[in-house]
Amino acid sequence: MHIDYNDPVVWLEHRYASDEAARNPSVEKKFIDYFGERDRMHIMDAGSGTGSNFRYFFAKLADEQHWTLLEQDASMLESSRKKLVEFAQEHKCKVEEQAEKIIIRSDRKLAHVQFLSGKLQDIKKLTDLEQLDVIMANALFDLVSHEQFDTFAAQIACYQVCLMATLNYYETSFLPFSEDDAPYIKHYHTHMTRPQDFGAAMGPNCTEEMLDLLAAHEMKCEQEGSQWHLKRYDTTMQHYILHFMEQAIKDLNFSDKEVKKLEAWIHKKKQMSRDHQLEIIIDHSDIFAYP
Repeated sequence: MHIDYNDPVVWLEHRYASDEAARNPSVEKKFIDYFGERDRMHIMDAGSGTGSNFRYFFAKLADEQHWTLLEQDASMLESSRKKLVEFAQEHKCKVEEQAEKIIIRSDRKLAHVQFLSGKLQDIKKLTDLEQLDVIMANALFDLVSHEQFDTFAAQIACYQVCLMATLNYYETSFLPFSEDDAPYIKHYHTHMTRPQDFGAAMGPNCTEEMLDLLAAHEMKCEQEGSQWHLKRYDTTMQHYILHFMEQAIKDLNFSDKEVKKLEAWIHKKKQMSRDHQLEIIIDHSDIFAYP
């Protein structure tokens, strides 16, 4: 099996179906119902990747939608632009491409989508929060520090902007169960929360910390679980997860002996995956926060 682990666009497209299946219907319904009477919405997707949130929600939200896709990586924004044009063409929508944005029209929906390069912590400088109805983020906040999210939560609370945060990482587990797994899952979590230039990311603690901080800023929250269940024939996704775990744990500067043990554990899991004897469960949460 050949997988290009170095292409983030390929990875994001591989995971799209898993993300879609994992989204919690109860939290999603609360979000959609909250804006049910709106004819127009202004939406920012933070860490927008290839535009998965737009593709998922375009048919479900207000008839007129104004989207801003925010990404640190300018090349990813270009990829998302291409993906949205492809999405529109596949769904028989009209597409108008302009220098700064694209306009997508279906029989019932109209969307203006602009592409913005920047970081979450600069959001107040990058956009007019008074105009936003909701900020979306998919699989983002486990990468953010407690302090960064506190600042962000204070900003959206001040301007009464809702938050739809999906796939907030919590835990990884393997089936069949093995006692050998626990140390490597623990090391994986240690890597997530290691000290970095911006501080320590929330990692697997993100749901609890997000809920505490949103409540402290007087935001109401709906939260439920969302799960990737990578079954025996989801071999590509399984190999991605094992690759990411291996690279993360090796980054912890283990001894040569410990690295060999890790590689043996990874090799065994990949062989089980190739033999369709492995399942991987990754638990997340979905959170809808509103004033």
